[in-house]
Amino acid sequence: MHSRLAALLNVSIHDALNSIPGSARFETYLPPVETTGPASPKAALAAAGRTMLKRYIDFFSDPSLPPPFHNPLLEDLRPQVESLHAAQLAAIPSGPAKAEGIRVGRKAARRLWNARLNDGWNNPSATLWVWPDDDDGDDDPRTGPPGQYVRLASEDTYPGAEQPSFHWWGDVQPWAMTSNDQFLVDPPPSFDDPAHIADIEEVRAYAADDSAVRTAQQSFEAFWWEACPGVGFASTLTFARQLASDFGLNDYGTARMFALMGITQADAMISNVNSKNFYNFWRPFTAIEHYHPGGDWDPFLITPSNQEYPAGHPMVSGSGLYALAHLFGLGELSTPLLGTGGCGTIEYASLEDAIDGVINARVWGGMHFRGSSEVGAEAGRQIARYVRRSFLRRL
Repeated sequence: MHSRLAALLNVSIHDALNSIPGSARFETYLPPVETTGPASPKAALAAAGRTMLKRYIDFFSDPSLPPPFHNPLLEDLRPQVESLHAAQLAAIPSGPAKAEGIRVGRKAARRLWNARLNDGWNNPSATLWVWPDDDDGDDDPRTGPPGQYVRLASEDTYPGAEQPSFHWWGDVQPWAMTSNDQFLVDPPPSFDDPAHIADIEEVRAYAADDSAVRTAQQSFEAFWWEACPGVGFASTLTFARQLASDFGLNDYGTARMFALMGITQADAMISNVNSKNFYNFWRPFTAIEHYHPGGDWDPFLITPSNQEYPAGHPMVSGSGLYALAHLFGLGELSTPLLGTGGCGTIEYASLEDAIDGVINARVWGGMHFRGSSEVGAEAGRQIARYVRRSFLRRL
């Protein structure tokens, strides 16, 4: 859901800016909005952002929406959106150009909202979820045929949702991909592949709740990416804001950067769920129970209810970081990336280090295998490259 909002917001701003004749720098995602005269780019930017966010808040705060879509907490953001919008417009001189810019921005946002309204985001019934057969003869819901994703008993301490969360997202209409399975990853390893067994043992050692080898810094990094308030997916946007400032991007460059990230990460999320549903690969605690039966291993952090392969965070966050790397490079930056959140600050010398960070975090937290995380990150890299080469190109 977060990746979809980021794409809606940032693509609408990019399209509004680049719809204005004489100042457009890049291709638009949808055809440019027609103008009737001179238009203020800053007014267009402000109006597009406010219009999209208002639509989003209005829609998802509606109490008639069923869970998991209804989100009453979004109402808390409305005053911030209106205050920022008022400040942006107050800095622009009044006149026809300001009014035309506002009209262009509003129309760019409304048009994108309407174009994506029925893209499948809210249609769980469109993707029928059927649990794989987990009858391996032992009547233990935490085990199944080796390598297979299994249902958990409702009283289990691990998340055991009746189906993977947002299981239908793999069938949402792509933003850039030609098909939902365009970037379907290669099959996962066999359950008895030596490299995969090594991955299992790494998780067992480093991600145990009572691990004797996981360091305090590794615990912090795992928690920071997974459960730190204001981090997770949003951390890539924090890094992007810092880079835009450090490299002195103007409004057009900044809008394009965020729009490319938005499209990339939205499609990475769709592609990730599509691959997860295709392979239904087992999660670490299931694999560890298979090789070390007894039920005495608990992970450091909560395991997501989704299938394990390919790892989602390295694929979605990784795709955004690779989108940034296409602009700023993977090498060491003159100013380190600083990620802040409710539990502390993390620092990376480069985007490559940040990508490695999210891969490591998923292993140390116990949610994913290293091989799966690396496959996810590579798929994210491929999606980022495809989007950059195909969309929002310089005019």
